Amino acid sequence: MLAIAATSRHTPAMQGQPHEHSTPGTPTRCNGDASTAGSPPGSSPARPTSTQVLRAHIVANVLIQSVWFGISQIMAVLARKRFGAGDWQTLAITAAGPTLMVFSIFWNDLLRRISLRRYLVIHWACTMVPLACAAFAQNFWFLLGCHLLASSGAAGWSPIAGDLLKRFYDDRVRGRAFALVNGAMFLGMTLASYAVGKALDVHQDVFRIYLPAAAASYAAGVLILRRLLAATGADDERALSGGTARLSTLRSLLAPVVHMNDVLRGDRVFARYEAAFMTYGMGWMICNALLPILATDRLKMSYTEFAGSTQMVYPLCLLAMIYPMGWLVDRIGPTRTSVASFAWLALYPLGLLLAHSVPAVAVATIVYGTAMAGVHIAWMLGPVSLAPSPDKVAQYVAIHATLVGIRGIVAQGLGMLIYRLTGSFTWPLATAAIGFAWASWQMWRLQALMSNAAPPANLVPES
Repeated sequence: MLAIAATSRHTPAMQGQPHEHSTPGTPTRCNGDASTAGSPPGSSPARPTSTQVLRAHIVANVLIQSVWFGISQIMAVLARKRFGAGDWQTLAITAAGPTLMVFSIFWNDLLRRISLRRYLVIHWACTMVPLACAAFAQNFWFLLGCHLLASSGAAGWSPIAGDLLKRFYDDRVRGRAFALVNGAMFLGMTLASYAVGKALDVHQDVFRIYLPAAAASYAAGVLILRRLLAATGADDERALSGGTARLSTLRSLLAPVVHMNDVLRGDRVFARYEAAFMTYGMGWMICNALLPILATDRLKMSYTEFAGSTQMVYPLCLLAMIYPMGWLVDRIGPTRTSVASFAWLALYPLGLLLAHSVPAVAVATIVYGTAMAGVHIAWMLGPVSLAPSPDKVAQYVAIHATLVGIRGIVAQGLGMLIYRLTGSFTWPLATAAIGFAWASWQMWRLQALMSNAAPPANLVPES
């Protein structure tokens, strides 16, 4: 663990990622156990070692993300089995998380204006207070309203997650560090998903206890990150963009969207990276929308069967593959990793199409989980590495996350519409498989472009 995080982040950028570079002149953090060497007696408190930073980051991420994914992934099944949600109502639940990622670009605009520590508190309040209120739901519509508000708040996690990765870890080892942080989160997600699924089978209203507990866990993770930011001085090194801008005009409100368009037009490599992820995401959204319906209508799964064959198998596969994929990204970059991952992922919707039993769904999920390990690493580290400077990382990640919402608006409804018109899972799942395969081709063409082109010099100024 120490070997992964103990390298100074101000070393040359990872090979194969020409966009990424460190900013000279900023104080060095996470420089191994010798981080305090040379500090005179009586100086400011010693900063934590790289191992301490990594451990604290892991614990915080587990407390924050494991409980969120543990409930958000089973929420659609809860809506169908406990509140009698129909197909389109189920779609509203499954579509909420991905679709409301469109707010990420607006969250990034807030992140530019305030401290990271204050941002974390606002993000927690907007995400977990509504989710905790869902514990009082007596009907589907109250549950949906709370879930929509919570998902809007959850869109703010991606920008700060990318920013922290850039600040805490060196370019050459960031993939492995991210793999360790998320491997622990997936283990926590496995336990949380199975526990809540089993508990719901015993008592259908146990979510009224779990949701407030999840909010408390999330708050504990936020407090750890706040202390870590204070200890490393990462927050003090940020240059805020000026929080005096008024948001009273339509132009001011739409400024993040306008600038997102400027970035995509000005950075050809990033735009093509996003185009490939857009195609991949269309396939992912279709599968995501149809899985709860396949599980409940065709296979008549219980909560425990659903959690066991999907929400446990998936993170266990991720846990097994996440570190090898982190190592692979450090060696060959996120683009090449995505080529293989997208191609392998094309087998997942075909597996769902052929699944007529709980074990068959588990086998399809194994394919999904092993493929998504590479996708998960590339999803975050692609924008981190392609950002032209460290201060642009949060913005690039926010654009990346916002485009998740845009494709979510289209693809999940499209998948459900095809299913309802044909009365069959065949056509929408076949469409998803084609989307994954085409995304692999797009990413392969992008890698060829990156290999033949000189490092781009464009830097889009942030408005």
